Amino acid sequence: MNSEEAGPRALSHLHTLGLLTDAEHAQALAHPDLPNTPLRTPSEALGWVAAKGIVAAQALPGLRSRATPHAQDEAHRTVANAVAMVSGQAPAWVLLEISLMANRLEDGVTDDALDRLQALQLIDPAQHAQALGLLPAQEPEWAAPASPAATLAWAVRTGVLTPAQLQALASPMSAVSPEGRQVVADALVRTERSSGGRTKTVRTHSVTWSSTGASGSPRAGKVIAVVAVVAVALYFLFAR
Repeated sequence: MNSEEAGPRALSHLHTLGLLTDAEHAQALAHPDLPNTPLRTPSEALGWVAAKGIVAAQALPGLRSRATPHAQDEAHRTVANAVAMVSGQAPAWVLLEISLMANRLEDGVTDDALDRLQALQLIDPAQHAQALGLLPAQEPEWAAPASPAATLAWAVRTGVLTPAQLQALASPMSAVSPEGRQVVADALVRTERSSGGRTKTVRTHSVTWSSTGASGSPRAGKVIAVVAVVAVALYFLFAR
């Protein structure tokens, strides 16, 4: 399921849980940014709703009280995950974008994909066992289809394979099958996008927002310029 289908589906699920009112649900579905935002899960959709101001970010924790009786546990998990995505010392939309980019790097990372990598002899049994213990937790209903290429790139980012081992698999001298070579080529592209080699190349933003002055004083109107917030955060997320 692509993001254009997954986003509206996740928003509709929030509505079913009782976390979005009819008006909020309609406003979210009509938002012009929705088709271009890579939402997949209800938690991501709820974080996006807050980042877009459809629901105030500070009101997110209180949405638990809206949940229908049969959906209390799921609603509480969804709200908690959404709060974690947009809470911090930067605007909610900046924090959301960082979270979404991190989450998309784990799309398709599954045990089935690991099994396929082992069958293609791109990882050995020891690496397979190590990777199984590191797999990201995903809800099957909202997970992306298994992707051997995404999983191989993830294995490099998590240290199961080294970049040098991935490069060796791509060597003309390796005994990798044609299918395996295609997986390796795709994984190489993915790792280059997320790390940029030694030079980290990511999309950046320059944003401003106002803060209040000292307690008891009138609004100071102080403007804080935050340059490359996303770049710095992504560096620490993916460059390790």
